[in-house]
Amino acid sequence: MTTRPLLCLVATALLLGPSCKGDDPPPPPPDPVCGNGLLEAGETCEGLPPPMGCDMATCTVDPEWGCTPEVPVPSGGDESGGEPVEPMEWMSTCELLDTCGDGVIDPEEECDDGDMMVADGCSGCRIDPLYTCTGQPSDCYKCGDGFINPGEECDSGEDLGNPSPGCSPVCKVEPGWMCFGEPTLCGPLCGDGMWLDTTIPEVTVGFAEGCDDGNLVNGDGCDSSCEVEDDCECIGMPPGISTCACGLGTSTSDSSGSSGSSSGSSSGTDTGTGTSTGGTTMG
Repeated sequence: MTTRPLLCLVATALLLGPSCKGDDPPPPPPDPVCGNGLLEAGETCEGLPPPMGCDMATCTVDPEWGCTPEVPVPSGGDESGGEPVEPMEWMSTCELLDTCGDGVIDPEEECDDGDMMVADGCSGCRIDPLYTCTGQPSDCYKCGDGFINPGEECDSGEDLGNPSPGCSPVCKVEPGWMCFGEPTLCGPLCGDGMWLDTTIPEVTVGFAEGCDDGNLVNGDGCDSSCEVEDDCECIGMPPGISTCACGLGTSTSDSSGSSGSSSGSSSGTDTGTGTSTGGTTMG
C-alpha cells in the first residue's frame, strides 16, 4: 500500500510521467494526416493533394506564400473548455506573395503583363495613364498608337505624328465621317446627310463632298458618290444636308453652298425677277 505512492512521487519528480491521479496517462492527440483534405489541428493549409505553397509533409504555408481561405478561429475547443473541434473539409488555394510580373492578376493588382518594364501600359502592376489593359497576362494598349484595339473605333496614330480628321482623340469616329485601315484614314461619309466640303476645317479637296442629300440614289441631283449630277444644282449650308434640283439648263449656286462644279462660284445668269436669300431663290 505504500509502494505505489512512493513510485508516483519519484516519477513526478523526475518528469517521467503524469501525476498519479489516474492509473494510465491520457492518450496523445492524433497526428494530422496532411493531404487528406481535412483541416486538422496544427495545419494551416490543406488539399488533395496539398497545392504548391502548402508544405506537403506538414500542411503548413510555405514562407513567401499565402493561402486562402484563411484558417478559421474555432469558437470552442480544448483551450476554452469545450468539446474538441472536428476536422473540416478544406481545399486551399496558394500563391506567391508580391508576385507582380508573373502574368497573373492578384487581388491587389490592376494588371500584370508578365514583366517589370515601365511605361508599357502596365507599370508595377498598375495601369499607366491613358492606357487600357485586358486579360492575363495583361495586354495593354493606348489610343493613338495606330492600332485599332478593343473598345476603339479608329486609331490614326496620333502619338506617331499622324493625326487624321474624323478620328477623335479618344479613338471614336466623329459624326459625318468614315474611317478605315491601321493607322486609320478617315473621309466624309457619303449619304448620311452631312455635307462636308472644303469649308469644313481639315477637309481636303480630294475628300470633299460636292453634295450630300442623305441617300445614295443616282438621278436625284446628288449621285451615290456625293457628286453633283449634270444639269443639277445643290444648295445648303455645310455641314447640313444639301438640297438638289435638276433640269435647270445650267448650273448655278448661291453664296452659302457649292454648285454643280463644287467650286462655290456662280456660272449662270439670273433671268428672273426674284432675289436670292439664304441660297434659295425667292420669286
